[in-house]
Amino acid sequence: MTLLEAVSVRTSCRAFSPEALSAGQREQLEKAVEQCVYRSGLSLGLVCGEEDAFTAVSKSWGHIRGACNYFLLAGSAGDGDLEEKCGYYGEELALTAESMGLRTCWVGGTYRPETCQRHLAEGVELVCVIAVGRPAPGWVREERALKPLEELAQDSAGAPDWFLGGMEAVRRAPSAMNRQGYHFTCRRDGTVRVRLSGAGSFALVDLGIAKRNFELGAHGGEWAWGDGGIFRKSREEKSCGAVVWRQENGQRQYLLVRHNGGHWSFPKGHVEGGETEPETAAREIWEETGLTAAIDTGFRKVVTYAPKPGTVKDVVFFTAVPTGGRERPQEEEISQLGWYAFQDAARQITYATDEEILLAAEAYLEGK
Repeated sequence: MTLLEAVSVRTSCRAFSPEALSAGQREQLEKAVEQCVYRSGLSLGLVCGEEDAFTAVSKSWGHIRGACNYFLLAGSAGDGDLEEKCGYYGEELALTAESMGLRTCWVGGTYRPETCQRHLAEGVELVCVIAVGRPAPGWVREERALKPLEELAQDSAGAPDWFLGGMEAVRRAPSAMNRQGYHFTCRRDGTVRVRLSGAGSFALVDLGIAKRNFELGAHGGEWAWGDGGIFRKSREEKSCGAVVWRQENGQRQYLLVRHNGGHWSFPKGHVEGGETEPETAAREIWEETGLTAAIDTGFRKVVTYAPKPGTVKDVVFFTAVPTGGRERPQEEEISQLGWYAFQDAARQITYATDEEILLAAEAYLEGK
């Protein structure tokens, strides 16, 4: 499940199972936290197995039951955009968890700040937390009514499809007391502006959440921080690759490559000329690893990310099996390659989104 798909299915869960996260789930979430910390400079964290963070709190509306895992959203008190950044990157973490089949709930008041604060360094300001875990038995997803587009956007008549896609994601954005106190404007120069339409606690957190959702629905772009921030749509690129696997001594193994940037992933690269997606994947496997491969298009998953400012890239992954050639890393782009059993491959992969692709491929191959 992609982050945008998670936007469409996510609803708040206020009743959690005390069951611990699996080692694989925890590892995948910690990778996502690490990546968000690197990009944001925030003090984010994942706390697991702590039952007293949500206990003995007023039984008011919004009380969380059974939660023992949560994301910490915090940062420097001197950062003027701290609350908005916590909303933006917290939403990315919440959607990552949802894409893994877990459930989440933003929590701004019905938790114990003093319990959570002890996980943070002195001088770090705690903004809020997100409960995460498996839902309690019998939990039923409750759909909330969505605000009409006209209440959230101005000048949407004749707006490009990417703006309307962004606004559809904004309509589904969580916010404190479901206020969604902001208005988006599609401007004549092709940019988008968003302004707060009201005050209230966590208004800036809500603004950050809405900006992240809009960016996902619009398929990439960059926001300026702050009330009145401007969004500029990114140029789109496309790459293709594959999860290459083989059977060795009765065990499935996966081929990983270490790119010269230092991260471990799968063979992939840009679409050239009039290539089809499978043709690009096969060519990139040969160029990066020296192997020819048969591409299985029955498995097709897409990862979307921003490789550089002003650019958004879709990477299409298939599965593939080697058919010949000789292993050798492409010196210009690949520093190392290796075959790994499933669990070892999951640990070796750098990015949480790529680990999600591996998990999906393993499930697909198990079902064949």
